[in-house]
Amino acid sequence: MNRRRYGSIPILAAIAALVPLRTSAQPAPPPVLTKAFSPTTISPGGTTVLTFTLSNGAGNPAESNVGFTDTLPSGLVIADNTVGGTCANAAAATLTTAGGNTITVTSLQVPAGEATCTVTVNVTNAENHFNAACAANPAGFTNAAANVTASNVENSIQPSCVVVTPPVSPSVPALSGPTLGLLGAALAAAALWSMRR
Repeated sequence: MNRRRYGSIPILAAIAALVPLRTSAQPAPPPVLTKAFSPTTISPGGTTVLTFTLSNGAGNPAESNVGFTDTLPSGLVIADNTVGGTCANAAAATLTTAGGNTITVTSLQVPAGEATCTVTVNVTNAENHFNAACAANPAGFTNAAANVTASNVENSIQPSCVVVTPPVSPSVPALSGPTLGLLGAALAAAALWSMRR
């Protein structure tokens, strides 16, 4: 049978050449990692909970090899070795040292999507480190994406800052007119007594 041709190429072959080849199945995107402090204001020696949240998108398979290391800013340390959260092996996967500044998570299990789970660690201020405000995100008290190295997870961390209320210095009472008069009289009497000795 005589087939119509497109130049020297059969019409069917020309059409096939215009249809994009179907690509192989793309791997599912990794879970997304975020974190936040609560509360964001503590007194010296108080505790705030640092929560890491892992979000797995709809249709994504469960993961069991998620890992990340968070190095706390210089003004914050791990308060104790208590680890919580809703990820199945949150405590077993998380290494902390009270008084240290590194949180290491390895082989964390994240459920199939759409789902989220968490890891929580208690954090406090380093000794004699205080922060009156977070408006400028001071480096010593702001935990950001740059503090975290991650594997098999997307680092989507936004800066999270903690206010550590500075201790209040004892106030010196204001001296009124009568008080100043009495103080002056006392000083004069003391000086006169000293001269007579």
